[in-house]
Parts: sequence; structure tokens; C-alpha cells
Amino acid sequence: MSETTDRALVADIERLLRKPVYFRDVLAAVGSHPYRAILRAWSDIRTRHSLSRDEFGRYWLEKQ
Repeated sequence: MSETTDRALVADIERLLRKPVYFRDVLAAVGSHPYRAILRAWSDIRTRHSLSRDEFGRYWLEKQ
């Protein structure tokens, strides 16, 4: 995790990804953070986890 990545934000997004969620809903849920911080957190999650997508475009964390 980068030093500039907000660990609490990453944890919040990981919680959201426990069930299928649209990216726009992730943005709405953590929208109090700067957009760049959200993208850094999303990138960190994508680096460390495999994400699945359903036919509707919703994301969720694959079981490890």
C-alpha cells in the first residue's frame, strides 16, 4: 500500500465490495474523500485482490 493511500478508505471500499456493487455506488458511498484518493484506494485494492464483475457491471471481491 502506498504511503499516500488512505488505509481507512481502502477498508471502507473493501467492505462495500463484499457484495456486488456498481462503481458509481462506491463513489457515492465514499464521496466525502477527494476523487484522487478514491482512485488511489481503488488501484490499491485492484493490485492486491481479484475483482469479479457480473453481467450488470457490478464489482465484488473474489474469495481468496
